[in-house]
This record gives sequence, C-alpha cells and structure tokens, in this order.
Amino acid sequence: MAKINLKSNNRLFSIITFMLILSLIAYPIFSYLVLYLLPHLSIKKYLVHNIYYIIFIIPIALYFLIVRLNYYTLKIDSYVIDIKVYRTGVLSIFGFYYPKDFIDISHEMFENFAFYNRPYSFNKTLMINIKKENGTFKKKRFNLSFITEKEQRRISKVLEKIIAKNS
Repeated sequence: MAKINLKSNNRLFSIITFMLILSLIAYPIFSYLVLYLLPHLSIKKYLVHNIYYIIFIIPIALYFLIVRLNYYTLKIDSYVIDIKVYRTGVLSIFGFYYPKDFIDISHEMFENFAFYNRPYSFNKTLMINIKKENGTFKKKRFNLSFITEKEQRRISKVLEKIIAKNS
C-alpha cells in the first residue's frame, strides 16, 4: 500500500473569521465611545446620521459568536488518524485555544465515515465510526468550518483508502 500522509487545517479562514469578529465587535464599541465620550469630534455627526450601520452590525457579530466556527487540524499518516477541533470565539481573541473535540486512533479502529452539511452554518460535519476493543461501535462527530469541496474530496479519498486496507 502507498504511503499515506495528509495534513489539513483551516488556518487562513480562521484568521479571516477572527479579524471579522474582532472588527464587528470593535466597531459598535468604538462608535459608542465616540458618540458619548468624545462629542466634539467631527465623526460624531457621521455616526449619528448613519446609526443603522451599528444596528446592522450587532446581529451579524452575534451570529458569528453563536454559530460556533471552529479551527481544525487533521493529520493522517500510515498508522494514525489525528483530528483536533478547537472552538473559536471570545476566548480565542485572547489566545486561549483548547481542543473541543479530538481523536487519535489507529487505522484498525477506523470503520467508516460520512460528511454532512449543517444548515445555516459554515460548518460541515465529519462523522467517524470507531470500532472499540469489545467490538462495539462509537460515532464521533467533528464540525469542520469552511472546508472546501476539494479538501473534502482529499480527505474522503484518504479515508476510503484506509477502509479498503482494513477490509
């Protein structure tokens, strides 16, 4: 069998999302500070006449904070499948990343997989069936944010090779 070596993550999209969330949170705070603490600035007139920008931005910022965007790293080599999913949000702004979901299994334990679309979200769910030592199966789900179709095909191709090797 050919050597398997796959590494995948969504670092670029996570950085863009982080910057978007940060700016969506900072804009209303900045506007409030300008309107009430620095009334003599000329930008106050612009903000007062265009207050609908703030009203429009707050629900979008809340959506991105609630929707649970994730940063993931996926590493598959010839022996091990290693998936870690980190929750992004308020704590990630301060640099606190902790694995929300993670798995580190051998190929022999891997049984099957499937990708599912999540409605009204930027996430796709990767469901993995794991065979335990006692013969029972466990399903583990990972929300992968901003995964492209090309990346999904790459992952599927490697996981299908592992399934073929196991059967």
